[in-house]
Amino acid sequence: MTLIRYAEPSGKFRVTYETVSEESAELGDAEDRGWLDWGFRPVDDAEESAWDLADLAGSFRDSCEAYGDGSDVPRWITVSPGSDWWLDASWDSVKSDDTVAVSASIHRPAWITDASWLRVCRLMGWQRRWA
Repeated sequence: MTLIRYAEPSGKFRVTYETVSEESAELGDAEDRGWLDWGFRPVDDAEESAWDLADLAGSFRDSCEAYGDGSDVPRWITVSPGSDWWLDASWDSVKSDDTVAVSASIHRPAWITDASWLRVCRLMGWQRRWA
């Protein structure tokens, strides 16, 4: 029997989104979350969310704050706007009239080395926090 293992395409990154409304914030949860394709459209599964590095840098690097999962080599980094960036029309397909905030998380692909992933993280604005 041959096992087929899911493999991410080399050179591609997976991105998820999360929207928050006032009501969901009061409950400590998100209004909506899911996979995001490079056109800022929600998609049903990870395979449909394939971004290249140029798309990531062009879409998320400017005017965003990036933070990781707390480890020295994060499994993902989340980029959050430092302004009203989420009001941009590109987010219209994921936000509702009640949305007050949007964030996107870039997930570390299996094919990338620690050193290369850390370079991507730094490119996106992430900085290691020293205790």
